[in-house]
Amino acid sequence: MKCKNCVGTANTDKMLQRGCTILLCWSGINLFLSFLILFIVVSRIGNSPLLSMVFEPAEVAVLDAQVIRALNCLTILYNSYAVAMSIMVWCIVQNALRNKARWSFWALFITIGIAEVFAFVASAPLGHTRWQVNILLSLLYLTGMALVGYALYGRKRKIAEKQLGTGKNGTER
Repeated sequence: MKCKNCVGTANTDKMLQRGCTILLCWSGINLFLSFLILFIVVSRIGNSPLLSMVFEPAEVAVLDAQVIRALNCLTILYNSYAVAMSIMVWCIVQNALRNKARWSFWALFITIGIAEVFAFVASAPLGHTRWQVNILLSLLYLTGMALVGYALYGRKRKIAEKQLGTGKNGTER
C-alpha cells in the first residue's frame, strides 16, 4: 500500500545519493590537489606552491634556505592532514552517510565547515591567491551538505517515515 507522501522518500533518497556524490567530488578534488602538492614537495621536485603565490621569482632567489625549508615543512604538514581528512570524508560518506546515519551529517558538516572557513581565513593575508579552488570546494561542500541535510531532515522524509513506520536510520521500528 502506497501513500501519496511515500514518493517523498524516493526523491529524498535520490537527493541523498546526489549529495553524497557531490561530497565525494569534494573529497576527490581535495585529495588530488593535496597529494599532488605533497608528492612535489616530499620528492623534492619543487618547493611549496606558497612560494610562487607570495613571492616574485627574484624574491625567492634571495630567501634564506632555512625559510624555504620551513615553508616546505608547513606545506607537508598541512597537505598530509588534508589527504587524511579527504580519505576520512570519503569513508564516512561511503559507509555512514549513504546509509542515512545522521551523526555522519553533523560530523562532516562541522569538520569540512571548519576547513572551508579557515581556508578563506588563511588565504586572506595573501590576497586570496587560491580563491578559485576555495570557491569551488566551498560550493561543492554547501551543495552536497544542503542536499544531504534535506534528505535526512526534510519535512517529507519525516512524514513518510512516520507513515511507513521506519525510524531515523530507515530501519523498522
